[in-house]
Amino acid sequence: MEFKQIRTFVALAECLHFGRAAEQLGIAQPHVSRRIKQLEDDLGVALFLRNRRNVKLTETGRVFLAEARRMLADAELARERTRESALGRRGRLNLNLIASAMIGVLPTILHAFRSRYPDVHVAVRERDSDVQFEALAAETTDIAFVHPLLRTPPAFSQMALERDPLVAVLPVDHRLASSKSIALAELADDPWIMFPREASNAIYDRIMATCLRAGFSPKVVQEADLVPTRLGLVASGFGIHLVHKAWEIMRYPGTVYVPVHPTAMVAHSCYWRKGDPNPILRAFINVVREHRAIERSRASPRGAA
Repeated sequence: MEFKQIRTFVALAECLHFGRAAEQLGIAQPHVSRRIKQLEDDLGVALFLRNRRNVKLTETGRVFLAEARRMLADAELARERTRESALGRRGRLNLNLIASAMIGVLPTILHAFRSRYPDVHVAVRERDSDVQFEALAAETTDIAFVHPLLRTPPAFSQMALERDPLVAVLPVDHRLASSKSIALAELADDPWIMFPREASNAIYDRIMATCLRAGFSPKVVQEADLVPTRLGLVASGFGIHLVHKAWEIMRYPGTVYVPVHPTAMVAHSCYWRKGDPNPILRAFINVVREHRAIERSRASPRGAA
């Protein structure tokens, strides 16, 4: 049973005239007769009662007509969805991120993409940076939003998104809590709260290097994976912490955020596999590029009108 036979059957069933069916299909009338005969032979049933003057459906033909129309509709739907998938309009995008990526431009990007491509399912998973690169290499995720590496692995493409300075998080009763800004060296004797290095070795090493340039090595007394936990430890008086400025939106009770100098800039980037043919990924990257251009335009003197 072929689709051309099914289409021919439906055309004939709807007009009940071999000549008009042939004209509708754009084929010669003998082709209509041959396709109907092949279809009936394949099914082993008579679909039409016909003589020189009349053509009409058999009862079996009426049953098959409903099924034939459904098959053609399903085939057209499959064709449409396949084309949409090839254009990046339907399917699934696996996206990995670190938590801090969601306090920058990424929510705006995700909203824009989902508005433009409502039939694409975006599966978001929060993971540590190192695990994300493993997932990219293993092709279990399509794109990762992380702090940038010093060197991009040759298998990946990278796009920088935004940069933010580090600021100190202090307990409200800290001796420097009312300062407008503080020298990083003034925190040399304080107990420090950090995240485990394996959670984000790039940022961990950057903080440590910045402190060393300021003339000291931090005295780390507590480590915690999650930012809310670290902020809670600061509020509890366990020590001080550094976060990038965007975290000010989560002003934890009992803490203050104070700019430090010198500071380090914390960036977010997205990474994906070079040459990945996934059209949905390409569509998403295009949206990321658009929003990066908008953000850069706003940050430039010309864009700040």
